[in-house]
Amino acid sequence: MSAGEDGRVRVGGIEGVLLARSARGDGRHQVVSARIAGREVVLKLYGRKRPRLPTALREFGHRFLVGKTGLGAEQRRDTEARLLELWRAHGFAVPAVLALPLPEPIAEPFLVIERIEGQSADVRLRDAPEDQLAGPLARFAAEWSRRHALAEALAEPGLVHAHPGFAHLIERAGELVYLDFEYAYTDRRRVAQLVDVEIAGFVASLQRCAAARAQRLLLRLVAGYPERERLERVAALGAVGRFRALERVARALPLLRGRGPRKLRESIAALGAALGAGR
Repeated sequence: MSAGEDGRVRVGGIEGVLLARSARGDGRHQVVSARIAGREVVLKLYGRKRPRLPTALREFGHRFLVGKTGLGAEQRRDTEARLLELWRAHGFAVPAVLALPLPEPIAEPFLVIERIEGQSADVRLRDAPEDQLAGPLARFAAEWSRRHALAEALAEPGLVHAHPGFAHLIERAGELVYLDFEYAYTDRRRVAQLVDVEIAGFVASLQRCAAARAQRLLLRLVAGYPERERLERVAALGAVGRFRALERVARALPLLRGRGPRKLRESIAALGAALGAGR
């Protein structure tokens, strides 16, 4: 499948617009906006995203250092389908997986997913007037807290987003809808720690995309999060020991030191300042 100058592509008997493609792997991994059975959808084709050796190294890190699901195309498709259903079953805003009749068979693995119309949340946090962000941030914070409480109560690592960041959400009519579920955590014993890592990741994402006004928006986020004790836990513990095996490897390899831990410390310090200001 190749894209024309206008980005239009054809997959089987489906014509659509190419939204994303991984050119470093086997060339199959593509995301296409299309119309199927009269409905606007996203057709996601899963393939290898990187050359074989980097994929094998990342697979080892995912499984044995971080505790995530595998990188294979079918594994990623199955994980995404499972998590979308899991999150929707508990009332969280994610796209629906659709079973629609296709004009021609398409080689597995793939998913047909509801298309979410809206703007990326990181762009909104960067550009939108702050008064327009108050409602979405308050709703996000309340649902964020509910999801964290549920993940801990059920010991369900699948309810912790493995790619925390506002670039993986779309604002639709004032609601923030989550995307990107190809990977999931697997260790049920460490859900509270994984929640802490997710919180720190979203705070770091807010700092990146909102720049000079990030701390003001973080104050709104903290104010809308009902279970303050959990945020205080993150600020106090600093997500220390989050992925012990990975940190041992990072200490041994100078190229892996510095940026990640530094950004984590900065985001946790920002969270601590917001908690202090809200007292």
